[in-house]
Amino acid sequence: MTQGPGPTREARIQRTRAWLRYSRRDLAGARDMARPGSQASPYQAAFWAQQAAEKALKGALTYIGVDFADTHRLNALAALLPADWDTRRASNALGDLSRYAVQTRYPDLGLPEPTAEDARTAITQAAAVQQAIRRDLEAHGFPFQQRPPPQQMPHGPGRDDDSHDR
Repeated sequence: MTQGPGPTREARIQRTRAWLRYSRRDLAGARDMARPGSQASPYQAAFWAQQAAEKALKGALTYIGVDFADTHRLNALAALLPADWDTRRASNALGDLSRYAVQTRYPDLGLPEPTAEDARTAITQAAAVQQAIRRDLEAHGFPFQQRPPPQQMPHGPGRDDDSHDR
């Protein structure tokens, strides 16, 4: 399936924000799973780290209006970014992170499960991808919203408060 960028710039901005919000949440989940005492397996933490990087890349592609295939291959997604983006130039380690999308989640493939150290490395890589994407988006005019002061934050069901994701 190809993901369309949306018909208008405003639609692309809103979809990009959604991708980035999911990316932050996935990375927060990966960090929780990698904490000492977590009942989660390192492969779960590594998987969610990969997902965080994938969603950040897809968010950037959505913003610039580039269609992308339904893929988990991070190098393929990064290759769709403009050549002058730092994220694209720094994407040489994304292949390692990509393997956590599918390969290590299925025991029938006979691959070793990620270790706790692998999970920590995946989380570090995903965080670096998020930071690079943020810098590139800022450099290319993405309108990151400033949060209103706490007393002006909406309360109750339906609010879109990502502050707990950071």
